[in-house]
Amino acid sequence: MDAFVVHEATHSAENGRGTTVRFSLREPGRARDVDSFRRSIEDGLPTPVGEPGWFRVWIAEEQGEIVGHGGLMALTEPASAHRALVGVGVLELYRRRGIATSLFEAAIDWARGQAPLAWLDAEVFAHNEPSLRLFRRLGFVETARIPDLFRFDGTPVDDVRLSLRLRPVAPRGSG
Repeated sequence: MDAFVVHEATHSAENGRGTTVRFSLREPGRARDVDSFRRSIEDGLPTPVGEPGWFRVWIAEEQGEIVGHGGLMALTEPASAHRALVGVGVLELYRRRGIATSLFEAAIDWARGQAPLAWLDAEVFAHNEPSLRLFRRLGFVETARIPDLFRFDGTPVDDVRLSLRLRPVAPRGSG
């Protein structure tokens, strides 16, 4: 857990810095609340899928260092328990090596085996073309685009919602 928290802090610090596009609502350079993050992970990992607050994470390591992570988490609305929010983060030095793809494929394969889940959802800033390309390559489709949802330094930023159906939905009235 300690290594994952350190990794997440390192990854969060890359938000909007160097060649990394802004991927978080936190201002570039503003750290995440580490204690709150740790508690949500520790509480969510043992929580069964389909219950509020569940969380699962996949880790990519190189030479004993965490270089990437993928996660699935419950949506906050109980009526959406059949969906999960997906996210991924790979440290800048390790990008463009297929790590994010591998993490997503592992999470998607796992999610397909979870009876409560029917959909995976993602929210991506429209300017984050690398993430959008990856999601589309993995079969996610754009379900909504909310123009000017955010403003970063006065610049409008669209929010793109993408979804992946994990399995066909059974017709009403069928077993």
